[in-house]
Amino acid sequence: MSNIETLEAIHGYIRATRYATLIYVREDLNPIAREIGSYIFDGGNLYFSTGRESAKVREITVHPGISIYFKQDGQSLEAWKSVLLIGIASELQSGNDEYTRVVSLISEKSPRFRQRAESGELSSAVIYRVTPGEFHYLDYSRNNVPEKISVD
Repeated sequence: MSNIETLEAIHGYIRATRYATLIYVREDLNPIAREIGSYIFDGGNLYFSTGRESAKVREITVHPGISIYFKQDGQSLEAWKSVLLIGIASELQSGNDEYTRVVSLISEKSPRFRQRAESGELSSAVIYRVTPGEFHYLDYSRNNVPEKISVD
């Protein structure tokens, strides 16, 4: 599979995955994992929302290098697929076209997020843009070693 075909498979897999695991580093430098559902991947960047007062916001501000792990439920081992995105998170500022577009996209995916957006409750949330640096794609039906794709 070429890098372009692998990237297309990665993009499709991320879009088809309902929940993902956000991995970040705490202030004491220990890793921590949290499930996220209010996210969207636009083919270039991944965006996710979380509560402004959450510990992860404080910790990502200090250590913006994060990973996001995508796996779908109910897979057999022989056909197992997963994606690991490694990138840099930055807070998306409200009041611009990108923010408006991302709110609309996440709202289409997440009814709970849409309800909060329509109720004007997004001031208590942060939306992060994750700029991918690399992807690791595992597809046991083809190979049992993850393919690493660097993003320039």
